[in-house]
Amino acid sequence: MNTETNETEWTWNATEVHETSSGGPYPKDWTHINDVEILDDGRIMVDMRNHDEIIFLNDAGAIEDMTLGADDNHDILYEQHNPDYIPPNRGGPAVIVADSENNRVVEYQRENGEWKQTWLWQDARMQWPRDADRLPNGNTLITDSNADRVFEVDQRGNIVWSVNIAFPYEAERLGTGDESAGGESASALGLESHSSSMTGKALIGLKSLIPGKYLNGLIYITPVWMGFVEILGLLVGVLAGLAWAGAEVRWAIRDRRTERGHLSSE
Repeated sequence: MNTETNETEWTWNATEVHETSSGGPYPKDWTHINDVEILDDGRIMVDMRNHDEIIFLNDAGAIEDMTLGADDNHDILYEQHNPDYIPPNRGGPAVIVADSENNRVVEYQRENGEWKQTWLWQDARMQWPRDADRLPNGNTLITDSNADRVFEVDQRGNIVWSVNIAFPYEAERLGTGDESAGGESASALGLESHSSSMTGKALIGLKSLIPGKYLNGLIYITPVWMGFVEILGLLVGVLAGLAWAGAEVRWAIRDRRTERGHLSSE
């Protein structure tokens, strides 16, 4: 849009790359584009959340073979948020992105015409992250929405500080520029992926048994202090209570039948 003349100078429509039967409900929430970033070389990076894809555009439209992710291929991305592009002069081309429904932060490097996953950060608490910025010092600032926290991890993957805050969406470190400005790629920094301990991996495994949308929806409507462990404990308690109540009813019915049998025999 030309802000001086209010004339539309250029438009791109997602129908150029997808049928309306894909993604979310059309036209209500079809693509759920949640981030648009103009790159230094003039290209535009567009995050199509409901298609599990990050699209790169130029004046002619979508750039062939540059798309990161694929519709419904949740091994790559699953309804991601706020990708940041890291250019070649800082170790890219690379994209760091909050892989929301997969409950992780990932980075992909462009190598030999393909996107290759080069870094991953995840712990048992992480739930629906929606922003990740690579800072100039090599650390990564992560906004973890449904875990109600913003935190920073160092180059070894350790959490160096964390603050609890109700349902944050996006965070930036003041004084470092927008998003991941000044941050280098994981490949350039030699970062190693971080995963949880055995206990954490067990919790992550339990989470994976529940479809992400339902689990995130449940956490969204519960009190802030309730995370996955608290919800799991509550569910176990409810199920145990129902089982106990069912057993009590069965015992009561059995005892009543036994009592009636004695009365009949007398």
